[in-house]
Amino acid sequence: MLQSVAFNLAILTIATLAFYLFIFVLPKQPKRHQHRALLCFQYSFVLSYLAYAGLCLRYLGFWGTSVLTVNLFLLAAFYLFYQGVRLRFNAPLNCRAGLLVVAHLVLFTLVQWWLWREGHWYGTRELLAFFNHSIPLLLTQQFLFVRRRAHNGGDRLMQLTLLLIWLMILVVMPIYAYAGQPLGGLLPIATLFALALECLLFAGVAMSYIHDLIAKLKDEAYTDNLTGLKNRRFFKRISAGVFSSAKRYQFSICVILADIDDFKTLNDEFGHAEGDMAIRLVADTLKSIVREEDVLVRFGGEEFLILTPNTQVEEAVRIAERMRANVAALEPKNTALCREISLSVGVSLVQDYADLELAIQRADKAMYEAKKGGKNRVVLAQAPEHTVAKNESKTALIKSAK
Repeated sequence: MLQSVAFNLAILTIATLAFYLFIFVLPKQPKRHQHRALLCFQYSFVLSYLAYAGLCLRYLGFWGTSVLTVNLFLLAAFYLFYQGVRLRFNAPLNCRAGLLVVAHLVLFTLVQWWLWREGHWYGTRELLAFFNHSIPLLLTQQFLFVRRRAHNGGDRLMQLTLLLIWLMILVVMPIYAYAGQPLGGLLPIATLFALALECLLFAGVAMSYIHDLIAKLKDEAYTDNLTGLKNRRFFKRISAGVFSSAKRYQFSICVILADIDDFKTLNDEFGHAEGDMAIRLVADTLKSIVREEDVLVRFGGEEFLILTPNTQVEEAVRIAERMRANVAALEPKNTALCREISLSVGVSLVQDYADLELAIQRADKAMYEAKKGGKNRVVLAQAPEHTVAKNESKTALIKSAK
């Protein structure tokens, strides 16, 4: 018996140690709550292993210690996993809930130990264990179900595994308890179940981690580090979808291209730190103006581009004028700037997705006309020739009809 216990314990020890070390050597998560979630998952594996080790103690005759350790560590592992899932979505348990969890752990463990000391029928203890272990498992399932729209493959695998664990507690544990001589050949079965479920949970955690890492890399690839705005790469990625919606719902789109006036002079006279500060202040100002559906990106060094869906030209000009006025209102006495800054802005209507690059060129040309005209102003680009011809033909048809 001792050899059988040692062999099965060694198998689970190796597996748990491998999972622990793998999580331990992973790069630190980008956000604090994600890193704390990973630690909770890591130590929940350790606690579940300690619960299994406690189960093995009864094979060696230490029944009282086994009852205490199995119930305490298994329930603690479930609650720690629940906390890890909550932390993944940045919704940790508050202090009051934490105290309730601790009280539940202590009270449940002591009641189970007392029932064993008093020699109560196994059914009472197994029924009590089922209901108490179900609490953190069902809480985790409910939490994941509410946030199912934010799921990734790892979260769904964890949800499925937790359901299997709950079914094991419901079905397998009573069979184990009521078997004629459970201390014999059922230990390898318990080891197999523990190993399989631990592997599934670990796979779910790893998939979730990979998903978070990919999301971080995507965010970094599409974000400008200086301003926090999206960059030109993001603009190219999202613009096709914007025009697809525009075609479906038949609404117009405009582009606004803005450039900080005399930016090279600002850098030369006051240094690049001052230039960076000006770019950040302009970015923050524009962010406070654009609508939620607008696409604002840092298009170049000191250039900003806004794609405005469902916007007529007149409204786009008003938005551009508000951008110009708000930036011009940034006075050095109210900011850390050394001198006043302003924008020259070009506005252009976009016919369709194929016309986007040409529309940006038209807005760029209009922006340089604004600079030649004295800077700190908004200029509307001329409509493309085919659009003018089309409008003229429509007007001619209307006149002939009259």
